[in-house]
Amino acid sequence: MDTEEFTVSSVIPASPNRIYSAWMDERHHSAFTGARATVDPWVGGRVVADDGFIDATHVYLVTGSRIAMTWRTRDFPKGFNDSHVDITFEPVAGGTKIEVTHTKLPPGLGKACEKLWKKLYLDSMTKYFGEPEAMRAAYKAAKKAGHLPLSGIKASRPAPRRPFVPPPQLPVEDMEEEDEDEKPKKTRKRVESKTIDLRELARAQAEARKEAAQRKAEVKRKAEVARRQAEAIRKKAEAKKKAELLRIKKAEAKLKAQEKRAAEREKKMAAAKKKAEAKKKADDVKRKKAAAKKKADAIKRKKAAAKKAVAKKKAAAKKKAAAKKKAAAKKKAAAKKRGAMAKRRPAAKKRSATKKKAAPKRRTAAPKKRGKATKKRSTAKKRGGAPAKKAKRRSSRR
Repeated sequence: MDTEEFTVSSVIPASPNRIYSAWMDERHHSAFTGARATVDPWVGGRVVADDGFIDATHVYLVTGSRIAMTWRTRDFPKGFNDSHVDITFEPVAGGTKIEVTHTKLPPGLGKACEKLWKKLYLDSMTKYFGEPEAMRAAYKAAKKAGHLPLSGIKASRPAPRRPFVPPPQLPVEDMEEEDEDEKPKKTRKRVESKTIDLRELARAQAEARKEAAQRKAEVKRKAEVARRQAEAIRKKAEAKKKAELLRIKKAEAKLKAQEKRAAEREKKMAAAKKKAEAKKKADDVKRKKAAAKKKADAIKRKKAAAKKAVAKKKAAAKKKAAAKKKAAAKKKAAAKKRGAMAKRRPAAKKRSATKKKAAPKRRTAAPKKRGKATKKRSTAKKRGGAPAKKAKRRSSRR
């Protein structure tokens, strides 16, 4: 029978003993492959990896140096022998060179198995041992996925198995001869032969077939009745469950409606309260503005009154100054007039002297009048200097 084989290798950045120990440790094996694995680290021990896809048995083990095993997957054809895997660990610069030689594979599975070895083991082990945080991350991911065995609990392990070896195909004649030789001799009872009526045999066979058909029909009928009863019970249970779910749904809808109404009521109350607070705040602001306006108006009126009083005071002072100026002007004019009149008096006296000489009879009456006039003039001068015209008019009136 034709078989396939291949060899793959890779350099892993770790020592041979470390890689070998991780390979034989179920937790590390599950972590770097990313799937559940069980490993029996002894010769004859079973290895189940990739969640049961790979099933192998250890044949030869050398710590840190070599692992040999028989190997098969679920894809192997039924009745095909296990393949052989030989893994060697060789220390080199930068780590360990792992070489996998896989032989006696079924036809058509060579490329798939080679890809499986590269992806599941060599590449994942390079990353697992090469990157500092990769081991911790892979271990955490495997633990989260449930690939690692729980501590303190003895996990169920697959029973050890023998590699599948099909029985040898021997000639039929030889087998019959061996069987005849090996068969123990048995004592048989002799049964007397008797003639059989073929019609009765056919009739009996027909009756047996009929009874068997009846029994089969009865069994089928009973099974159908049982199925219908079970279907009715199932439908009844489903209807009950549906009614219960509908009742629960209605109760939940009612509760939600009540909660919604309560929430809307609370919302309305909060909105009304907020509106009242806003109105109160607006009224307070309005009152404050009115008070401020009233105060401003009072200040404005006060300022206007003060301005008016100042203006009145200024007008009075101006009027007083004008009156004073006018009085001073009048006084100055009266003084000027008196000076002019004083200059004219000597001529008047001469004229009066000539008149006296001409008419001596009036001398007696005139002096009296002059005396009164001079007296009045002197009193006017004492009072503050009344205008000369007024004094003259008063003297003429008298």
